[in-house]
Amino acid sequence: MTRVLIHVQHLLGTGHARRMAAVAAACAACGYETTLASGGPALPLETGAARLVQLPALRATDASFRTLVDETGAPVDEAWRRRRRAATLALFDETRPDLLIVELYPFGRSMLRDELEPLLDRARGIARLCSVRDVLQRPDDARAAARVAAAGAFDAVLVHGDRGFLPLEASWPECAALGPKLVYTGYVSGAPGLPAAGHGEIVVSVGGGAAGARLLAVARALAASRAHAGERWRIRSGDWTAAAASTNPFVIDEPNAGDFPDLLAHARVSVSQAGYNTCVDLLRAGCRAVLVPFAEGREREQTIRARAFERAGRAVALAEERLEPATLAAAIDAAPVPPANRIACDGAAQTAKLLTRWL
Repeated sequence: MTRVLIHVQHLLGTGHARRMAAVAAACAACGYETTLASGGPALPLETGAARLVQLPALRATDASFRTLVDETGAPVDEAWRRRRRAATLALFDETRPDLLIVELYPFGRSMLRDELEPLLDRARGIARLCSVRDVLQRPDDARAAARVAAAGAFDAVLVHGDRGFLPLEASWPECAALGPKLVYTGYVSGAPGLPAAGHGEIVVSVGGGAAGARLLAVARALAASRAHAGERWRIRSGDWTAAAASTNPFVIDEPNAGDFPDLLAHARVSVSQAGYNTCVDLLRAGCRAVLVPFAEGREREQTIRARAFERAGRAVALAEERLEPATLAAAIDAAPVPPANRIACDGAAQTAKLLTRWL
């Protein structure tokens, strides 16, 4: 049986891991013996028949990504890095893959170079693929060009997006030099959601990461003043324990749950950040949307994606620095009915089918 090894590292949010879990599940469904090595904090990932291996966990303390800590919250040192590198290489030797997929590197995750370069060296002689989302955070010119040159050593760069909607070059122009090595798979969506109870609600969400506190605060303030019998709100967050119980019977404040895709399909309007997974759920649900992209520090990924949605008539994009109850209310009222979806959203299955090119 053909063996596939996938390496993924999430540092702050959960989108990277969930996207690659969907890819791993699709590969296993196609008959590949698939192993997903996850290097971030442990998550209940849906990997289907694929094997999930938890590497020693690493995470960032904030969006600057300057401080990396282990599962105990202690800053990682060289000894920890050696243990993690040894675990990764041991997994490679155990699985003996015919194909290796490394998520994001060399376009990102440079802090894992001392782990990923030995892994790629160990994989010489087999197919080596890089996997990236539709939008990348571009560094300065010199590093951008160098990372594209490094990506040229891969057999292909799998872009989990739709070129006709949002090409990778929109965020990283130098990627055009990769030519036919850029292979678009379509957007990767997760497993179908559970049936949802809410219908006709304004659904506010910030995903599973640590960001989004300001959006939640503004949305809760607006909901408290505006929610009534004709307008119901449902507010969801990964850090739900920080929320005060709502006394308004038309406002539900609750933790994230697996029915989110179905919830969007029946929502009046979605209010969210512009992370990859949330935007794919919006494409599939076809609901009206307001996108408030996360833009802390130098982050541009979500802003680029939100503007693409706005240009396509699929959302209103509201910059976080303009976010207040009045501007959010205006954006909700202005959110357009999106056109019929013609954007490829079967990226997990297509990725699995494409692997035959390099096996």
